[in-house]
Amino acid sequence: MQIDQEHADGVSILALKGRLDELATTEVEAVFTTTLNDEAGGLILDLSGVEYVSSSGLRILLMLSKAMKKQQRTLKLCHLSPFVAEVFEISNFSAMFEIYDDIAVARQGFGSGPA
Repeated sequence: MQIDQEHADGVSILALKGRLDELATTEVEAVFTTTLNDEAGGLILDLSGVEYVSSSGLRILLMLSKAMKKQQRTLKLCHLSPFVAEVFEISNFSAMFEIYDDIAVARQGFGSGPA
């Protein structure tokens, strides 16, 4: 799993690339924990590079969502591939997350980014 990080205007963006499965959860959890502890503001997960999500991947996303809510912060997801979007729909995770097709639109909800 490759994770690219960007932080600007009070919003962190993590772009995940690869398979979000049991093999990647330790690495992903470590990055999420660091982001939660070191960065303030909202978080956008760009999942355009995620080709597969397992139940372990869904679990780590749910844990991140709960941690963000506990800190009264907002988590948004964007660029879900058709396969990942189908997994979210079947598991009803699509009802638990704010999901956007575009990072710029997701950023608008934080009050930053292009209008």
